[in-house]
Amino acid sequence: MIYLDYSATTKADKRVLDLFVKDNENFFANPNSIHGSGLESKKSIDTASKEILEILSLEDYEMVYTSGATESNNLAIKGIAYKNNTRKHIISTSFEHSSVVACLNYLSKMGYEVDIVENDEYGLVDLESLKELINENTCLVSIGAVNSETGIVQDLKSISDIVRNNKDTVFHSDMTQAIGKIRIDFSLADLISFSGHKIYGLKGVGGLLVKNKVKLVPIIHGGKSTSPLRAGTPATPLMLSLRNSLKFMYENFDMKLSVIKDNHDYFIEKTLSLPNTVINSNKFSLNQIINVSFLDIPSHKLHHEMSKRNIYISTSTACSSNDEKSLIIERLTGSEVLAETSVRISISHLTTKEEIDQFFTAYKEIL
Repeated sequence: MIYLDYSATTKADKRVLDLFVKDNENFFANPNSIHGSGLESKKSIDTASKEILEILSLEDYEMVYTSGATESNNLAIKGIAYKNNTRKHIISTSFEHSSVVACLNYLSKMGYEVDIVENDEYGLVDLESLKELINENTCLVSIGAVNSETGIVQDLKSISDIVRNNKDTVFHSDMTQAIGKIRIDFSLADLISFSGHKIYGLKGVGGLLVKNKVKLVPIIHGGKSTSPLRAGTPATPLMLSLRNSLKFMYENFDMKLSVIKDNHDYFIEKTLSLPNTVINSNKFSLNQIINVSFLDIPSHKLHHEMSKRNIYISTSTACSSNDEKSLIIERLTGSEVLAETSVRISISHLTTKEEIDQFFTAYKEIL
């Protein structure tokens, strides 16, 4: 198997799996229980939460555990909207993940006004457009740090400065594709969504990092948990696994980034040597995600033929992979042809040049 779809999900680090098994043995008691075993489980979660904030260099934030980034996005966006039902203006972009788009569509039907900020030719937020749109009724600006299909990294510092100049407006960023991939000042956002399965952790656990000053209305109600923002019996081993996956991801991080950069450049070089190819990712894209249009074959056909050869890529994000063209690439480039022939190659520090060579060998065979 040649796996070139790391932005869809990652294989769990064996160390994370081994610790998960041990944690199920050692911390099976309900953390809400006040007996000794329950208190030990609660203490382990408190320690993990503290370590997560330390790893991400965040102070004055709360770690809210969720089932993944989709739930985190729902809690962040709906939680702010419900808290500000007299200020019903929200700003976002046309390049957001489907879980963000779905929340915004839902809120627009509930009477909220959603404005889409303009972008420049590189897919970056037009800062002047953002300044024009934001006003005293804007309760939330939700802009993802990294686009999952093109890898384009937004200028979060400039966006954050604009948002924080507008009193009482909260800045949410879906950082699912940023955490564990690039160095970034996470404190630029007031609300940060991420997921364990993107960082060699387990599916079913994620987080919403909430700046202490930010007030949210919960969207899941029930019994006591680790946070009043998210009810439900704490899944102790899953929560601990999120800490472990972050810890292992950031081990030897610079070395991993160097390997990824080398593989990225090698893939680009091989792509440019072929006729009828267009690289849709640009100079603002991170190295892990390479979006390419192979003009001689429709993306869904290339995807299918690669899969038959046990080479796994994607035509768009995993959450919208049934589309035969990429709406993101069409919005970015204005070209339906590029959108119908684009594929996403997502690599990691585990990717090898031999795997890249086999991809291009297979591509030539398919043509």
